[in-house]
Amino acid sequence: MRNFLSNYQLYETFDLLTSEEFSQKSYSSPFQVKGHTFDYHCSNEESTKTFEIEIEFAYNNIWSKVPAFDIPNQWRKNGKLNYTFHALGRCKSCGEIQVQFLLNVFKESLIEKDDPVYYIRKVGIEPQALILPSPIISKYFGRESSNWYFKGINSLNENYGIGAMAYFRRIIENELINIIQDIKTLPDAHSLEIQNLLDTHSANPNMSTICDNIFEHLPHSLKSIGDNPIKLLYKQTSEALHSLTEQEAKKKAKGILLLLDFVILKINEERSEIKSIKETIKNLK
Repeated sequence: MRNFLSNYQLYETFDLLTSEEFSQKSYSSPFQVKGHTFDYHCSNEESTKTFEIEIEFAYNNIWSKVPAFDIPNQWRKNGKLNYTFHALGRCKSCGEIQVQFLLNVFKESLIEKDDPVYYIRKVGIEPQALILPSPIISKYFGRESSNWYFKGINSLNENYGIGAMAYFRRIIENELINIIQDIKTLPDAHSLEIQNLLDTHSANPNMSTICDNIFEHLPHSLKSIGDNPIKLLYKQTSEALHSLTEQEAKKKAKGILLLLDFVILKINEERSEIKSIKETIKNLK
């Protein structure tokens, strides 16, 4: 439950009975969520703190009259469990309620069947938490791409796969040449060969020329994934967005984000190592 409450996005389903708290047990009441803790941003303390779930007292009037492990009719739809309830998140540090969830619990098979699979998902969050980019990413990009990155990760957080993918594609189109220029400066990159590819592109703009031929010239840190990260990133700019469903786009957007972050963090990591070594050498002279 901690992972679900802390990290799952809107409408992303979580199998309750895979959770240690519910393993091998049935699920029949919102009070089974009460008391669970999770990590969330506290606006009062401006940092991530431990929160605890509270359930409104009004639910007690309903569920206290229900026999154990029974489900009221109003939470049955076509013989299946499906109900939504309001849960509050109180920060254990400052003591204030700072987030509210609408949680939907459902079961895909008939309640009477012996099928212990219960799902839960967030169908509402207030306020919707904004995700802030890593400072490394923010500093790497210019203002325009940083703004797209911010919108992209928050679109993904709100389950808008097509929107997220559109923002990440803009970043790739805008930044890929700059990324390649920075890769060229890394210690074990083949700088001369990469520059030749860039010169060829400059004379006759065609990104495929670079992407198809750069892999063997990349530093080991970027070749270690076993595929060409530059070609994979560029490939994402050519796929028709609206041929994808939201879920397909969401899956692709997560992959693009992971790969983009990996490349940028590796560039930053190796640059930092070079800077540190140069400063050490300077101090030794």
